Amino acid sequence: MEPDYTQLVEGCRRGDPHAQRALYDALSPMALGVCMRYARDRHTAQDLLQDGFIKVFENIGRLKKPESVGAWVYKVMVNRCVNHCKRHRSPLPLDEVADTPVSLPLDPFALEEVVGALQQLPPQQRTVFNLVEVEDYSYSEVAARLQCSEHTVRANLSRAKSRLKEILNRNK
Repeated sequence: MEPDYTQLVEGCRRGDPHAQRALYDALSPMALGVCMRYARDRHTAQDLLQDGFIKVFENIGRLKKPESVGAWVYKVMVNRCVNHCKRHRSPLPLDEVADTPVSLPLDPFALEEVVGALQQLPPQQRTVFNLVEVEDYSYSEVAARLQCSEHTVRANLSRAKSRLKEILNRNK
């Protein structure tokens, strides 16, 4: 049975620890999944999850529609992960960039394999891949969020797809 998110949000706004725990329990599996896509390992993902929920509870008073708390928490987690990646990124050289798209066949792979492969990517490639392919941001939106050029976004996406393909095919 799905919890009554409106009541949980109201409880969280009052600082009720039981409501906070219930909201965390209801939404943390989804939120951890988001963090796992961006983080290099489970430990980092769990740190991001905790930091994200701190932001959620600090800012829950700003949530206009309590019934949409799930979507809002999702967005908070993505923003937290992107900010983490921006702080910990290392610039990548743009030499020998392939502008041709690389198709990535994911059908035969289990979700765990794909997440594991994503975690093996360098942080900037992992972030770009998630924002473009999973979150459906445009190249210009990703460039603005990561404070880089669209060319850098395209290059990192191309490299990410190529590397994912290599990792997934190697693990078959």
